[in-house]
Amino acid sequence: MANMILHKNGAYNLYTTIAEGACYESPLTLKQLTEHIQRELGEAGLRELPQRLERAHKTGCSSMHGETLERCISCNRAGPNETHLSVDEFVAKYLTLPPQRGGELRQTALTKL
Repeated sequence: MANMILHKNGAYNLYTTIAEGACYESPLTLKQLTEHIQRELGEAGLRELPQRLERAHKTGCSSMHGETLERCISCNRAGPNETHLSVDEFVAKYLTLPPQRGGELRQTALTKL
């Protein structure tokens, strides 16, 4: 799979090694991620999703090579004008869900970059 699943504290995003950045401008919930996988990859994607999520939950990245989140995004070009973001900057921008309101998570707009 070209895109790896990134995970941090219940927030998800997809990471593309082609552009070296996040695929979505804001983090996804598990439900949104599952819907994306089903829409883009169909039943085959859904069958592979549990193993990918297990890796992402364990290391922060679904890479089959055991990469950590930090290693996975170490060469990112996700900042302005394709500049590198630190891990903290990347997590704040792409892997931090908005605060909950009234016990419900605010739905983020699914905007692909």
